[in-house]
Amino acid sequence: MTRRAALALLACVFITTHPGIAATRAKKAKRAASVPPAVSTAKWPFPPSNLEPKALAAARQRQAVRWLNSRPLFAVATDPRGNAGLVSLDPSLEGKIVLLCFWDYTNAHALRMLPYLSGWNKRYAKDGLVIVGVHAPGFAFAADPGNVAQEVERLDIRTPVIIDSDFIVWRAFANRFWPRTILILPGGRVAFDHVGETGTEAMEVGIRTALGELRGKRYDVALLPPPGPDRADTVCKKSTSDTFCGSRMGKLGSPGYSKGGAAADFTIPPQPEVRREGTIYLAGRWRATDQALFPDGTGPWEMRLKFSGVDAAVVLTPPSATGASVRVTLDGKPVPAGARGRDMVADGSGVTSVPLDGARLYDLVSEQKFAAHEIALAPETAGTGVYAFFFGGCEKNAGR
Repeated sequence: MTRRAALALLACVFITTHPGIAATRAKKAKRAASVPPAVSTAKWPFPPSNLEPKALAAARQRQAVRWLNSRPLFAVATDPRGNAGLVSLDPSLEGKIVLLCFWDYTNAHALRMLPYLSGWNKRYAKDGLVIVGVHAPGFAFAADPGNVAQEVERLDIRTPVIIDSDFIVWRAFANRFWPRTILILPGGRVAFDHVGETGTEAMEVGIRTALGELRGKRYDVALLPPPGPDRADTVCKKSTSDTFCGSRMGKLGSPGYSKGGAAADFTIPPQPEVRREGTIYLAGRWRATDQALFPDGTGPWEMRLKFSGVDAAVVLTPPSATGASVRVTLDGKPVPAGARGRDMVADGSGVTSVPLDGARLYDLVSEQKFAAHEIALAPETAGTGVYAFFFGGCEKNAGR
């Protein structure tokens, strides 16, 4: 980029608000086990800002509502030709290496990156690494800044987060995935651009290499342990794909989604062999939106889904009533104690359920042997939203 283009870019920082959520498609992040991050030659404008003080103050004020855990660090801007990129709003970014991670608090793949972002921040922030989470929502409720702030606090995220509910940063990077991790060097060159929750060792090597070139740093400490798919002591098999519940991307058993989202009565086929893996079956009265399924009327309600895997999680939203919960069974029985996810509880009689404390991803089943199962959800309150299921297929290799 020429100096003239850079100055023109700095002169037109803007903040826009999209009239709706344009990208609620929750596409599964590509897995890239054992594949190092791609090195990009693209350059993104990320210089220190030299805006006129009043313009800079106004831009920071407009951006303030978008940032958590930090004052506004950057904004998206366009040059006279319409090319979009990032422009620094804070002088603290000068000479720093910036790691962007596109994530969504309802996406299981993206959440697996959080421990690495936290670990890298503890290790390398003092040497000039700035980690920024770009939160782009997969569902409409995850666009609410209050919901994002609540989850950032619950997940104990300490690094800066920009709320990108209008997908401005998302579009500037032509993004399509959660998670996607991009390392930007001073001056704007992209050192690596990686999709998926695997490949963390190669990413950390990239961070160290960049800091070594910039600061002359050398690191002798071992790399953070890689995620399951990248570890030698782990066996990964193909689990059931992410399964969405709404009419836009979902797969509902007979008779399928009703037209116009009207509530309809459903019956689960009693023959197990008729119920197909990755297809949702319902009992009781339910209504569908393009993103979710909701129990309707007076109940009872049940949802069943066959899957293959080691663990299972689901995105749920509570109804307006407080104290709602969803009963959960696995293969027709309460979830065994050794297979209960973090959010599962059991009462005195052994009945397993998930108490709903917010609109988020709930861990149902974990640390099982890989096998075919059928999970069943029985909401206790009308209006409970069921959005998407995520499954994992990696387990410890008993022979190692």
